[in-house]
Amino acid sequence: MQIAQARPVANIGRAVQILLAVVGTVGAVNDVWLYAQLRSGTYLLHVPEQVAGQVVQQPYLTGSKLSSIGVLLWPLTIATWVVWLIWQHHATQNLWARGYRDLHIRPGWAVGWWFIPFASLVMPCVAMLELDRRSSPDGTPRQASPLVGAWWAVYIAGGVVVLIGMFFAVLGDLADLGRGADAHRTVFDLTPIAHTAAPWMLALGLVTAVAAGLAIAVVRRITEAQTEMLASPSETSLLPVPMRPDIAG
Repeated sequence: MQIAQARPVANIGRAVQILLAVVGTVGAVNDVWLYAQLRSGTYLLHVPEQVAGQVVQQPYLTGSKLSSIGVLLWPLTIATWVVWLIWQHHATQNLWARGYRDLHIRPGWAVGWWFIPFASLVMPCVAMLELDRRSSPDGTPRQASPLVGAWWAVYIAGGVVVLIGMFFAVLGDLADLGRGADAHRTVFDLTPIAHTAAPWMLALGLVTAVAAGLAIAVVRRITEAQTEMLASPSETSLLPVPMRPDIAG
């Protein structure tokens, strides 16, 4: 059986924190910028009439133009995810390399749980809690930080609540728009819908910033604990070395 090797996580942990700060800032700024545009803009949807049952022109929007910095956000988000998963894999592997007993999350599963539907809503948090509790010099479980639970609650529940709230808020305006439609109407005013969605977009920016800040705090706490852990003798290194048979007296 191959024994896992410990890996320093100080540098990659620092990289994760920097990327989280950049992504959190860019994401929040983007959401605030979208809020300002939705709140002050006017948006008209043109649906040309069909001629002889044929669509002669596709629907199009006029009025204010929406701009976004999402072109920067997506590459940064992907890079952050990749570096985060490498950091979490290395940190989890360090616990196994130290020979700590009663560990439940293996390094591969620390990454794999993120990609399994439904389980990804719970198990990544479980993995992070074990990583936080067991990152100690001798493997003795320490009290888990409330930061882990707070980060996961904001990251999962916060985003879901905001998106659901936006959906139902906009749904009412869509229903009103549908009730006022007639067979010959070709222009629909989407401005009320945009104005309704605007505060929810601002809330999403707040959730993004808070989740990123809490994630930075969690990564810093675990990284510092692991750096201290790796600087101390491991449990396996303290075991007596058996005498070689050829020199035994």
